[in-house]
Amino acid sequence: MRLLLGLLFLLALATSSSATYCLCRDGVGEKDLQTSIDYACGVLKDCTPIHDKGPCYQPNTVKSHCDWAVNTYFQRSGQIPGSCNFSGSATTSSNPPSTVVTGCIYPSSPGSAGTTLTTGTSTGTQTFPGTPVFGPTGGFDPSGNNGASSLFISIPLTLGFSVIVFL
Repeated sequence: MRLLLGLLFLLALATSSSATYCLCRDGVGEKDLQTSIDYACGVLKDCTPIHDKGPCYQPNTVKSHCDWAVNTYFQRSGQIPGSCNFSGSATTSSNPPSTVVTGCIYPSSPGSAGTTLTTGTSTGTQTFPGTPVFGPTGGFDPSGNNGASSLFISIPLTLGFSVIVFL
C-alpha cells in the first residue's frame, strides 16, 4: 500500500507545468504596438533590455520589443486575468516568440520576472496601477488557462504529503 501511495505521489509531482507568455498579436499596427510598449514600460519603470545595446534589443522591431514589454508586464503583475490584453493588442501563448535571442531574459512565470507589481503601496515595490484607461483590460483568456489545472495538481500534492506524514 505504501508503495502504491508513494508512486501516486511521485506521479503527482512529475506532472508538467506549462509556461504562459504574453505576446503582441500579429497583424496589429505599429502605432498600437508602440502604445502597448509605452504603457507597459511606463508601469515597469525599466525597459532598458529593449533599448539600444540591451540584451533584448535585437531583433530591432516594434513587434519584438512589444513582445518583451507586455510579457514582462504580464509576469510582474502575477499573470492576473486581463493583464495580457492591452486593448486587444496582446494575447497569451504557451510558446515564447521565435525571435528571442541568446542573452535576452524572457520570463515565463511571475517568479522569473523580477520585481512583482503589487496592488497598494510598499517601499521598494512597484505598484500595479489597477485597471487602466489603456493597457490590460478584459478577462478573456483565449488560451483557456483558467488556473483549474493547479487545483488538480495541488490536491494530489496535499494528499501525498498527508500520507507520508501519517505513515
